[in-house]
Amino acid sequence: MKPASSLAHDIAQMIRPGIKIPVSDATSKYIRVKGKGGGVDNWSAQLTPYMIEPMNCMASREYEAVIFVGPAQSGKTQALLFGSLAHDIKCTKSDVMIVQTTKQTATDWERADLSWTIRNSPELKSEMAAGSRADNVFVKTMRSGQNIFVAWPTVSNLSGKALRSVKLTDYDRMDAIPGEGTVFELARKRTTTFLSQGMTLAESSPSGKITDPQWRPSADSPHEAPPSESQILSLFNDGDRRRWYVQCPECGEYYLPPSDETGLNFPVNQDLFGVTEGKLIRQALYICTVNGCLIETSHKRAMNASGKWLKEGQRIEKGATVGEGRKSKIASFWFPGIFAAYADPQRLAERFLQGLRKYDLDSEEDTIRAVMNIDFGAPYRSRKTIGEYTGAEYQKRAETVPEKQVPDGVRFLVAACDVQGWGFSVAIIGYGQHRERWLIDRFELRVSDRIESGELQTMRPSVHHDDWLKLRDSVMQRQYPLADNSGRSMKIMMTACDSGGEPGVTDRAYAFWKLLRKEKLNDRFMLVKGEAPKPGVNKPTARKVYPDNSSEKRRTASARGEIPVWIVNTTKLKDALSADLKKEQRAPGYIHFPQWLPDAVYDELSAEQYDAKDGWVKISKRNELWDQFVYGEAAVFAKLQESKIKELNWNNQPAWAKPWDENPMVVGAKTTEINIQKHDSAPKPNQAKSKPDWIPKQESWL
Repeated sequence: MKPASSLAHDIAQMIRPGIKIPVSDATSKYIRVKGKGGGVDNWSAQLTPYMIEPMNCMASREYEAVIFVGPAQSGKTQALLFGSLAHDIKCTKSDVMIVQTTKQTATDWERADLSWTIRNSPELKSEMAAGSRADNVFVKTMRSGQNIFVAWPTVSNLSGKALRSVKLTDYDRMDAIPGEGTVFELARKRTTTFLSQGMTLAESSPSGKITDPQWRPSADSPHEAPPSESQILSLFNDGDRRRWYVQCPECGEYYLPPSDETGLNFPVNQDLFGVTEGKLIRQALYICTVNGCLIETSHKRAMNASGKWLKEGQRIEKGATVGEGRKSKIASFWFPGIFAAYADPQRLAERFLQGLRKYDLDSEEDTIRAVMNIDFGAPYRSRKTIGEYTGAEYQKRAETVPEKQVPDGVRFLVAACDVQGWGFSVAIIGYGQHRERWLIDRFELRVSDRIESGELQTMRPSVHHDDWLKLRDSVMQRQYPLADNSGRSMKIMMTACDSGGEPGVTDRAYAFWKLLRKEKLNDRFMLVKGEAPKPGVNKPTARKVYPDNSSEKRRTASARGEIPVWIVNTTKLKDALSADLKKEQRAPGYIHFPQWLPDAVYDELSAEQYDAKDGWVKISKRNELWDQFVYGEAAVFAKLQESKIKELNWNNQPAWAKPWDENPMVVGAKTTEINIQKHDSAPKPNQAKSKPDWIPKQESWL
């Protein structure tokens, strides 16, 4: 039985009105946090000034709910969950429920965080009722009679007794309850009895991918979150859509930092097939989206201190917030990870590069998606989608360059041949450091050397062996002049050709390879065959096999295990190509297009779209250039494998990737050259096409 003095104290606590102070003040006054050295510190808003406004909205009768979207290490859980809990205990004295993702998570959180905070915050500890029954894992009882429930999403937990406040943490990792609706709506119903005093909180980093890659924010809704798999971003859109604006220390303008990696300027240290070790070759910088200023990240704390939350529809003029904001009973906030108090922007950039490297090497998106969701606090835009780009958009970035010449930066040339019923489609691709590529030439071989009735005949590679000789004479032996006016030319380092297609193509391809072996030219030619594993099926980028069809009848060119064929994982290489084609500024993997390329060729780059179930699906008839870029990547991969080089080290390149003056593929002016303007059925420049005068400037990493 309680002593009379203790009982009197409890009764006094029950009838004493709560203290009327803002949530942020209650947090500063009553909450203790874990210090760096294992000690105990007072919570301070100086590190996380962006949390003050969301916290104070928790006690406002103007709103029914507060939504906060933010990354890990932003301090959101400490401020919103414990800060509002301190306010509940000291000021409102009403029952509260905190909902974790699972029962186990709730148990772990109570032991590691909630119990520690109450134990080390004297003002909260003094509010606890006496006796062991008052301090349980899932229910804590205060002297005032108030209960703090720790729960997880179930029908029984989210129905029944009315609650003044329900707090959902890590909301995007909570599954909807079948037949009952979303956890947020169930939680919101618990608070309706309290009318304007009821409050539902949902805080989380976003999860999943953007579901509509074609979506772009409109001028009328610049704060809107894209349609995605994220529940918390959907709730954000339902609210008044507040975004965090910071002041640029260079130009003085307030700007909206992007939620993803584009808010940082950092170079990529990238090898031929990925990001080398995910390291930065210089420090990352903030990018002012108003005037393009580059800002040292050491300014982060000062920029946050002067930052402002703006509702959609508001703006800043002369440092003051003006304009009528979006109206909603939900106060919703979305904070960018690059300004999170406890996150290092340099580390964020490195983690992004490490995720990008894993994607480049094995097309696995889980790592880079997790970095984007958790560290940056943004939904993930899949690098496998290309349907939102059209040929016209690629054409816009065409550059004015000398026609069919090797520009400065190209280290070696690859010829990629696609077999058609009428002949061969050929692309000449120049490779520079860090997989930067230039389309040097694109032409078709349609006319055979066969003469019937006094006329040259159309090629039929599936029928006639002689048609394949055109690849040797008009492709493999081709040279292109360097753009330095030195009179030198560059030879083709490797020619890759498709070995499948119409019946008969494979036989003729094998026979042609045997001929090249006799002429000792087979080391500069490779046969490729595509395979397209379903998304999620892990297979190597390319592997060399030696077919044996000697047991099959009616073979005109048998293979007895002596002919190498490279089996190419087209799903993986097309994933990487899709990501590279999206790069709109010069960067590792960037692809340059010349202004003389015919309009129709660009449409071949958007001939396939990615489907989450089936992978890359052809949606238009012609896709040769799309395939040719894939064959080019396969050729480089095969060359590295043959050279027993895992990755191309640009500090110690093989001879064929060295600068022009050291490269054996560059030959002097006296070498016999092919007139590259007179190949069969070469595409003609579009004379009516206007030529852009913009050429991307060379960045420091080059």
